[in-house]
Amino acid sequence: MRPLYLILWLLLPYILRIFYRRIKVLNTQKEFYAQTILVCNHPSAFIDPLIIANFQNPIIHFMTRSDVFKPWLKPVTWACHMVPIYRMAEDGNDSPEKNIATFREAIKILQKKKSLIMFGEGYTDDVFIRSLKPLKKGPARIAFGAMAATDWKEDIKVQAIGVNYSDPKAFNCDMLLSGGKVIHLKDYKKLYDESPAKAATTLMRDIDRELKAQITYVKDKTLFDFVEHIQAIKRNGMHHLYRENSIPLAERYQNSKQIATFVNENYQADSEQWNDLKNSLNNYFKEEKKNHINENWVYQFEQGKSKNLATRFIKLILLFPFFLIGFVHLFIPYILVKKLVEKMFRRKVFWSGVKLLLGALVGMLFTLPAVWLFHDYIYPSYWLGVAYYLVVPITCGVIAYNYGLLFADTIRILKTSSEKLKLFSLKRRELALKIKEIGL
Repeated sequence: MRPLYLILWLLLPYILRIFYRRIKVLNTQKEFYAQTILVCNHPSAFIDPLIIANFQNPIIHFMTRSDVFKPWLKPVTWACHMVPIYRMAEDGNDSPEKNIATFREAIKILQKKKSLIMFGEGYTDDVFIRSLKPLKKGPARIAFGAMAATDWKEDIKVQAIGVNYSDPKAFNCDMLLSGGKVIHLKDYKKLYDESPAKAATTLMRDIDRELKAQITYVKDKTLFDFVEHIQAIKRNGMHHLYRENSIPLAERYQNSKQIATFVNENYQADSEQWNDLKNSLNNYFKEEKKNHINENWVYQFEQGKSKNLATRFIKLILLFPFFLIGFVHLFIPYILVKKLVEKMFRRKVFWSGVKLLLGALVGMLFTLPAVWLFHDYIYPSYWLGVAYYLVVPITCGVIAYNYGLLFADTIRILKTSSEKLKLFSLKRRELALKIKEIGL
């Protein structure tokens, strides 16, 4: 385990627990030397490998896009267990030749009983969709190359890993990591001896099936908004903004998959019932946006809670001191990191992951004087100062962030009439009945 990898392995659990509201991990590798190729979906460009590696016990190496490997970054990429992968579209026609060395390095890693992360889709979409692009054949090439290099004596495995976010770009979102059935490559030896190409095709088909089973898979990408709208009304899936917090994350994940599967199997483009529901949902959420109405307000109003202003004001009053502490400690780092990252990276899919790591680093450095200030002005104990430094700034920083959202939301709901909320709650009830009529 190399130095920087070890540091990240130690620090990431703490950082990730702050960034994500809820985290759930299902069926991931427990062995330290698992000798496994982990084939994953890729919904968030920078953060996915950090999450997958953090919640696995094995020592992992990362197959990473080649443009990251700048000469001046070589010590960092080496220390983080990164291996370059070349793609013709970005790296030129000689990419296959360059990848020969990459595949050899990957095979050596597996021979040492370490593990590899490969993103089967190859790249991340700029717009998040709960789906899966066609998988590249790299995992099969490396898998069978490693088996052939060891004369099929090693028990090298493949496992599909699904990364599921409520929203990969949002702070305080939910994240569930789900591992599929472990595939033992030895089971493909007879087929490989008959035809290596057929064995590779069969393996990739099996990986594809397992990976789709670990995520909310919307087969027709044009139906993504439709599936999200259904989740928003039902409030029992992986929608980031509209969900019931009382439902366990694992249950919401299963519900989300079931909704997508039902739509995949039953949606008919020429069906009047399906088109009516799809158009009604689309118009409903367009109307909410046009009238600056939050779907959560409508749901609460429908449940007889009116605008729920008393609870809001109580929270704003009680949490104000914590908001001030968080604001003083982390407002400047937050603004600096936000502006820097959004200026450096044009693609928004990189923002959340880079902000996560850079924000943690800048925030820790910026608040470090709190140890001495605590000792000199609050209580003469460096141990308590360190405890304050590790707990209070980040805890109050998260409270301050959510306080700002609550304050802005309260201002908006004060400007919204109860008559409008009543009208939308009636429309919402009609939509819920239509969803129930199609079998969901």
